[in-house]
Amino acid sequence: MSIIPMLAVHDAAAAISFYQSVFGATEANRMVTEDGKTSHAEIRVGDARFMVADEFPEHNTAAETLGGTPVILYITVEDALETVNNALAAGAAMLREVAAQPHGDLVGKIKDPFGHVWMIAEPLKTVPQKKIIQGN
Repeated sequence: MSIIPMLAVHDAAAAISFYQSVFGATEANRMVTEDGKTSHAEIRVGDARFMVADEFPEHNTAAETLGGTPVILYITVEDALETVNNALAAGAAMLREVAAQPHGDLVGKIKDPFGHVWMIAEPLKTVPQKKIIQGN
């Protein structure tokens, strides 16, 4: 059994490029309509997968259309500060700076350029002080 989130966006091709650049995602497959919209794409980050599609009002609604999202995606990475900085440089907005959390992870929170919120987490260990780039 598995749960695979599907993210609806206004520009799936740009979102896929963002996830590839920031998270090192790979594209497993993509289906495109005759008018160039992505109706389905499967993206993999490590052993996790999620789907991305352009908004189709009869099927899905983009976070941007809704004015935000109630869902937060929690992703573990090797270097939370580097990943957050890469996301900021690629157009994400900082929601919470990277800091150690009581539950044992180093975590920062961003909103990607497509309206989805991500908590970027690194399992806490001895982490040297790092500087975060100020983003949008």
